[in-house]
Amino acid sequence: MAGAAVRKRFEALVSAAFIDGTLSEAERQVLHQKAAALNLSRIDANDILTLGQQRKLTVVIPPTAQEREALLEELIEVVAADGRVEAPEYHLLARFAETLKISLPDLRQRVNRRMQKGHGENRPQQQRQETVRTEPRKPEPPPATPKYESPRIEPPKFESPKFSAEALPPMAVPGPVFFESAMSKDPKVDDLPPVTLQLLKQAIMFDTEADSIAAISRTLSIPSEDAARIRSKIISAFPDLKPTQGHKTPGRGK
Repeated sequence: MAGAAVRKRFEALVSAAFIDGTLSEAERQVLHQKAAALNLSRIDANDILTLGQQRKLTVVIPPTAQEREALLEELIEVVAADGRVEAPEYHLLARFAETLKISLPDLRQRVNRRMQKGHGENRPQQQRQETVRTEPRKPEPPPATPKYESPRIEPPKFESPKFSAEALPPMAVPGPVFFESAMSKDPKVDDLPPVTLQLLKQAIMFDTEADSIAAISRTLSIPSEDAARIRSKIISAFPDLKPTQGHKTPGRGK
């Protein structure tokens, strides 16, 4: 069984941990570490924790200043284990610091140092990761464009028509072609050109005798007497020519 001084020291730590009404997991771990350091058995440690939960413990001030100084540091370590110091916890520390003539600013500095130290101890160590430099991946070439071959279209086959010599009628050998001209049959009258002769014949057929003589005179640029004579020759040369009726045709017998 642990000695009375050891139990009172651990009871002071448990009392400080429960003074705010709760016991955090971080504070519980620190108390178990302190119990192991003080060589307290598990049974004794659990009994004292039960009494602390029931608020049946008190903080006994050690007789010497050295012991009080050591206990103050342990009290600060317990209440600051969860990263915060509640008002009841800080009030307990302030009352205990008065026994050592420690001012509140000095106490605040001690609490801050403990919290910073505890924060560094509780921070999980990050494993160093070696940076492995890898060669940059070369861009992959774009996929090849598929080649499409256009379908081969066979040209239509046309067979030339086959003709049999026996199926075709025999072709006659063409002979000379003769074109008959209507003007070539007309007799010549005073060496008049065929075209002029045709014009004069039309004047005789469709105009009166006086008008036709005047037309012949104008066309051939001859006097009226000569025009009348030419008119008579044309009528004589073309028996089928029917002059316009209404005037007696000169030169024609009764």
